[in-house]
Order: sequence, then structure tokens, then C-alpha cells
Amino acid sequence: MNAINNVLEDKWFDIQFLEMYVRSCLKTFGYFDEILIVKKRIEVLKNIIEDQYLATNNYMEGFMVLNTTFERAKEHIKSNLVIDEKTISICIMVKNEERCIKRCLDSIEILADEIIIIDTGSSDNTINIIKEYSNSKIKIYQKEWKNDFSGIRNYAIKKASSEWIMFIDADECLDEASISNLSLTLNVFNTHKLRDSIVLCPVINEADNTLHYRTGKFFRKDSGIKFFGTCHEEARIKDIPDSTLLIPIKVDYLHDGYLAKIQNNKKKKKRNTELLKGMVELEPNNPRWGYMFVRDGFATLDSEYIEKLCLRFLLVDKNLKISVENLQNHKFTLSLVTILGRLYLRECEFEKSNLIIRILGELTPNSQDGKFLAFMERFSKLKIETNSLLTEVIEYRRNHELDEESLISTQGYHIDYVLGLLLFETGNYPQSKKYFDFLQENHFLEELFQGSSYSTILKMLEHMED
Repeated sequence: MNAINNVLEDKWFDIQFLEMYVRSCLKTFGYFDEILIVKKRIEVLKNIIEDQYLATNNYMEGFMVLNTTFERAKEHIKSNLVIDEKTISICIMVKNEERCIKRCLDSIEILADEIIIIDTGSSDNTINIIKEYSNSKIKIYQKEWKNDFSGIRNYAIKKASSEWIMFIDADECLDEASISNLSLTLNVFNTHKLRDSIVLCPVINEADNTLHYRTGKFFRKDSGIKFFGTCHEEARIKDIPDSTLLIPIKVDYLHDGYLAKIQNNKKKKKRNTELLKGMVELEPNNPRWGYMFVRDGFATLDSEYIEKLCLRFLLVDKNLKISVENLQNHKFTLSLVTILGRLYLRECEFEKSNLIIRILGELTPNSQDGKFLAFMERFSKLKIETNSLLTEVIEYRRNHELDEESLISTQGYHIDYVLGLLLFETGNYPQSKKYFDFLQENHFLEELFQGSSYSTILKMLEHMED
């Protein structure tokens, strides 16, 4: 039996194989109760978003092994495909989370075998709210905050006693629809040969509808997996970068902690930037920290510094300019290139931004990020041209008040109309409205258009004034 299990070890996680196996069993033996076990496993495996990690080949070999007797087929199913549900410890870090801790606990209380709360110095009502639950599953520990998220997470792992570890932040909550399938989705991996390397990732739904698929939250306690990094920490095995296999699953977390008001209240960006700078210094060759640092510090870091750091983690040959051929190949390459594109557009360095747009076009043709940069580049150029045109028209009007030979307006009202349009297009709405009001008072708009094609702009200006 062990030899057979070794042959089939991967195939028990392959939906296509299992579906073919069900059809083969039904054709060979007819219906029997154990078929429901296989079908249940198939449904659970469908909760894995990227199943290329689990697909296998050589189906024929599997069928030859399984194409034995009816009793052996049932034995295979019961021995290998039943999903045993193990216990789950849910770990939460808190500090002054009275705004959201109840929402978080309400969402996971029914699921947890134990809830590990690590408080790093709350001075608000957070702990009192937690104690109101009077739930023996909830265990509260105090831990001094030393500017290290991994230190707190690893302390929580140490205190947890269940087979599975699940992390959720206080400003997150588990979507109700995910509760019913979460336990089975985790526990289907109990028999996977890579189980001690696997970190499962929920779908993080941000308040602005952004989705994140690669934030590791679930793993087996006896895997030895620990977190590394003072901020935006990474799950690792023996402190080795990229040593775990991140697998996204159809489990939804709802997160609102990065809304501007909440970020500003907790000074998250400033804190994160300071911590990530330390991580860049600690692991100077790891592009993860470089990307996280410039991403979180994009609004505050010096532009030249951002460019220098991005290129440091992107270029193969630092003496050559950026190109597809001169790019390092790692999982943060696209992210860093995109940051560079945003930076060059912000600084109106269009020659550089155009180069980045062309590089993105080669790496990911027709991608939304590449198109966004291309559209914004064109818009920025149009905006600059519009402002330049406005300056030119203002100067012309200042020096040309009357024109007795004009066939449109000897008073120069048609030039005033152009000024009103350009002021509107450049966002100078109060000044634009003054021009349009003046032109209306002098009945010029009706004369020029002999209709109301300008009325949309007037309505918009009136609405802005209200």
C-alpha cells in the first residue's frame, strides 16, 4: 500500500485526475458511498486559486495502480482522500484597536479552537472589549513592542498549541462566506508531501477594492515556519528568503487599515518607511525590501533616492541604462519597473517614462499598469501644453484689447472665450466662471454658437460653485 501511495501522492491533489477517477470507478464498479468522499475532495480543491502547484501528469500510471478490485478501490479512497480536520489557533496582534477588534473577533470566533491575542501596549479600550467575550478559547498575552512585527508574530506562534496557525490582523475580518470552507481547505494539505513548506494566502480585499493574493496567513505549526522582517514580514523556513510555497486560496479577508484617515491616525506610512529602511540595510541584496521601502515611501522619499534604489535592484549591469535585456529576473522586477514609471511621470521626465512604458509593453503587453502609465504620460503632456497655451493666450489678450477688423468680435470676446475654456481645462474654475459670466452678460455666447453647446460647461461651473 505504501508503494502505491507514493505513486499516487501528487494525484490526490489533482482535480482533473480525481474527476477522471470518479468516472472510471462509476464505469467499472457503479455507484458506491466512497465516491462522495472523492467528490467532496474535488470541491475543496476548487478553493485553491492557483492549482498549477498541484497538477500532475501521467494519469495512465495512476489508473493502472487503481484499476484493481472493488474493495481495493474503496480502501484507497478511505485511506487517502478523507480530509481529517485538525485544530486551528488564530493569532491576532493588537495595540489600540478598539475601533475594529470586535468586528475581527466576531468573524473568527466560531472557527477557532483557540485565539491567541498578543497586546503590545494598548492604552484604549481594546483589552476590555476582548475580555467582554468571556470565552475560554481567548488567551491574552502582553509583549513589549520593539519595532519588529515578526518578533510579535513568532511569539504568537510559540504560544499557539493547535496543528494549524492562522493569522488575522485586528483591522481585518474574515468574510462570512469563507467560514464554511476554510477548515477543509486548510486540512486538505495535511497529507501533501510539501505540507511543511506551504503557506496559504487568503484574498485580502482592501476598502478601495484592491485585491492581494500573496499575503501568507496559514501554515502548520510543526512546519517550523517563522516570520522574518520588521515590517511587511515574510514567512520563511530557517530564515531563508523565498523558502516557502505561497498558495492563494478562496478565503476572503476584508481589510480597511490602509484607508487614509486610519493610516494618518496611526502614522503607518512613517512607521513602515522607517522599519523598511532598516530591512534594506539588513538584507541589501533582497529586492523585497527595496520594493516595499520605495512603495511605502513613494510620497516622502527623495526622488533621486527612489530612482537609485530601484535601479540597484533592477539592473544587471549598473553601467548600462535600463532595458529588457539589462533587467534582473525576480518576482519584484515588474513592481520596481512600475514604481520607476510612476516616479518619472511625477517628475515630468517623459523621455525616461516613455522608456519604462516601452519596457512594460515588452514584459507584459497590454497590461493595465503599462496602459495607465502610457495614458498618464499623454495626459501630462497635454496638461503641460494646455498650461503653456493658457500663458500664451493671456499674454496675447493683454496686448490686444480691440480689433476693429475682427469678423467675430471687435471687442476680443472670442479670445476671452478661449481663456474661459483654458481656465476650465486647467482647473481654474472660479476664474473660468468669471469669464463665462462676463460673456453671457454681453450676449456673446449666443451670438457665437447660436445655440447652447456651451451650456454643459456653464452647468458644471454652477455646480462647482454650489
